Amino acid sequence: MLVHQPTITVRAYISSLNVDAESVNVEPVTDLIAQFICQTKLEDIPHEVIEKAKVHILDLIGTLCAGSKEKVAGIVTEYICSLGCRKESTLMTRGIKTSAQYAALGNGIIGHVLDYDDYEWPSMVHPSVVVFPAVVALAEKIWASGSKSLEAYVVGLEVISKVGAGINPNHYDKGWHSTGTLGVLGAAAACAKLLKSDPDMVKTALGIAASTASGLRGNFGTMTKPFHAGNASKNGVESALLASLGFTADKTIFERDLGFCSIFTEAGAYDLKKIVDNLGNPFSIVSPGIGIKQYPSCAATHSVLDGVLDLVKNNDIRAEDVANVECGIFYLYPKMLIHSEPRNALEGKFSLEFCVALALYEHEVSLQKFSDAKVNEPKIRKLMKKVKKYVTDEVGTRGTTYPGAIVKIDLTDGTSVSKKVGVRRGSPINPLSTDEVVTKFTQNASLALNKNSIDEVLERIMRIDELDNIARLTQCLKPWQAKKSAS
Repeated sequence: MLVHQPTITVRAYISSLNVDAESVNVEPVTDLIAQFICQTKLEDIPHEVIEKAKVHILDLIGTLCAGSKEKVAGIVTEYICSLGCRKESTLMTRGIKTSAQYAALGNGIIGHVLDYDDYEWPSMVHPSVVVFPAVVALAEKIWASGSKSLEAYVVGLEVISKVGAGINPNHYDKGWHSTGTLGVLGAAAACAKLLKSDPDMVKTALGIAASTASGLRGNFGTMTKPFHAGNASKNGVESALLASLGFTADKTIFERDLGFCSIFTEAGAYDLKKIVDNLGNPFSIVSPGIGIKQYPSCAATHSVLDGVLDLVKNNDIRAEDVANVECGIFYLYPKMLIHSEPRNALEGKFSLEFCVALALYEHEVSLQKFSDAKVNEPKIRKLMKKVKKYVTDEVGTRGTTYPGAIVKIDLTDGTSVSKKVGVRRGSPINPLSTDEVVTKFTQNASLALNKNSIDEVLERIMRIDELDNIARLTQCLKPWQAKKSAS
């Protein structure tokens, strides 16, 4: 495997300033990030990074196809159509075009509504659903190639991950939804890269983006959670475009007092060196990696679900045999799984009680099982009351990369079975295979596309770096009804 050496490092940059490195208290973080964005080229990025990026794009497009059948997709489409924007970029699977900004908004929302898209730790962000919609929307507007789009996407993911490493877990602990707050920085970085911005323009774009950063975890389980992703994607496009036109912003927004890091964390609870010391070395998509979900629910449920489903399968447990379920979870998860008594499918995704009850009742946790009717089914609600959760350091402590879980099921005959889950399936440490991701993509995409289109999309994503125009991909993502006659 090729080993990528970053074009510029913190120490090398400070040395170029002719100052004593030890006397520098504030790292020139914004400038270093901008240099990385400008100088990173696709041909310098390791092959492993490129291939992983294609798999994550595939996973996102499949999830977006499935999301296009949700109620929120209709609302967002109606809203965007009402704006009468210039037709520049594709609202994927919806059969319409709109401005680049609003295509990014719509595709980001629709891609995240099912909470089935990828996630990165320790940034605690769903990165692809913010960066790729922004990249594709702007690339369509400016007629950019697939290789330039892929290059920008990889750069955007890296910025999200490294900034996240520098400000988390404190940032997330405070209640910010990092997909919105950090995602906009990655989207802006990627779009600035697409526009071939110079370092000053990149710093300006990041400064603008930082002031649009938003997203509150209190909105988990509502349509506003996926709005965080779409809004960040839209704002990333706008930030880069405004910067390219001469708009101004502070060019030291990460390191300065009253800047991004100081405001979005408790005083001093961030580390600037973690942001820039290893930019692109290695790329975070390789290490620590980005997870791909096997369940369409909050990632905080996944380790528990692995345990429950394993116990159900190996012990032939029926729902009526269950007396109680105890779930030992990570300290952060109660503030993520905030709906103990969900009323609808969106809330169910953030309910450990519902997800466990669903696994016990159906012996699977699939996309089709998440519905308002299923959440309110009497037998499942009865099972939910038997599920208890508690926090334990046995599954991981503050700073643990991918926490596990402890599951204990008490049966009505007086016996109990238990399992300690180490690392959830789908995490970078215990990943889904490429074949499993392709199967997930095909199943999700089939909800919106016919077989010919699915095959076409798969083929074009896997050779995205060969496409002369990103529109070669988006033109395949038309609604199923419009292409039915071709099947």
